Amino acid sequence: MYMSGLISYPRTDNTVYPRSLNIKGILEKLKNSNFSKEVQEVISNGRSHPIRGKKETTDHPPIHPVGVPVGKKLEGDSARIYELVVRRFLATLAKDAISENVSALFDISNEDFKADGYRLIEPNWRNIYTYFREKKNVLPELIKNEKIDVTKISFIEDKTKPPARFTQGSLIAKMEQLSLGTKSTRHEIISKLYSRRYITLSPLAPTPTAIAVIDALDDCEVVKPRMTATLEQDMDSISEGKKSLKETVAESRKMLSEVMSSLEKERDKIKTSIKDAQREENTIGKCPICGKDMIIRNSKKGKRFVGCTGYPNCNNTYSLPQFGGVFSTGKVCEKCNAPVVRIKAKGKRAWELCLNSNCSSKKPTKK
Repeated sequence: MYMSGLISYPRTDNTVYPRSLNIKGILEKLKNSNFSKEVQEVISNGRSHPIRGKKETTDHPPIHPVGVPVGKKLEGDSARIYELVVRRFLATLAKDAISENVSALFDISNEDFKADGYRLIEPNWRNIYTYFREKKNVLPELIKNEKIDVTKISFIEDKTKPPARFTQGSLIAKMEQLSLGTKSTRHEIISKLYSRRYITLSPLAPTPTAIAVIDALDDCEVVKPRMTATLEQDMDSISEGKKSLKETVAESRKMLSEVMSSLEKERDKIKTSIKDAQREENTIGKCPICGKDMIIRNSKKGKRFVGCTGYPNCNNTYSLPQFGGVFSTGKVCEKCNAPVVRIKAKGKRAWELCLNSNCSSKKPTKK
């Protein structure tokens, strides 16, 4: 859509529109689009300039519409993303929504019950940005000492739930909240973590090696979000002319020198911890011949395979696919007792595989 001239440059963290942006010109273009009703609402009752976001940079303005589809209509994800950009832009020009918090106390058979919620008075921008979902309960207008019929009483037993796992979307949102990376680099950071076997993607979770690294470096600044965020902010300050390059480089060298000193002190601990974790991660099951662990190894030619840790007393080996991640399932084949692994290749659905190429389960049956 950017290349088609429909939206502005998307890879920016800026949330403050510059005064030089031609707001009236953009609204004029959108007048004859599917958003004419929302545009008219903004022109009649909105602001002359969008509200300010939290982060201001000078590279590019926030993402906004710059054109209207002509001829062939947008479809699928393109249509939905374009609508999101337009509605978000128009919402920044709309008036504030007005609501009131409501607390209601009820006396039922001399027992006090309380309900907290809110009542929406003027929706304004919320009529435009239809994606917003209020987490509070909506309560109707109530009158003091009003008698209300109790239509239902129920007892609910529940348990507290642990935090949900990160999805790629929620992880990127958390990185943005912690000022880690930029819009154009956050996806790349996740891809690097996956390619280096620090995380799995289905589900999104740390590998034993990643956990070992974090545990070993728990007291080190290098794994704290604050350190990376500080470096990111310093680079923004340089581009904005608030700090000099020389000053920032000197501070960074001092900080990294302290990090290296702390790493040097913990070298043996880190080495042992990571080595043990990598061995655990590379262990994919028990050898069906001698019962010892079978681990992923690399041949002299760089080919990966599974070998028994009982070598040289046990020469049992299995070949592996030379692409994708290999993960232990904890299962053994019902036919031959060889370990069953899970293969996950980028862009493909994961599948389970018995490592024994001679297993009877892989031989075609005669009809």
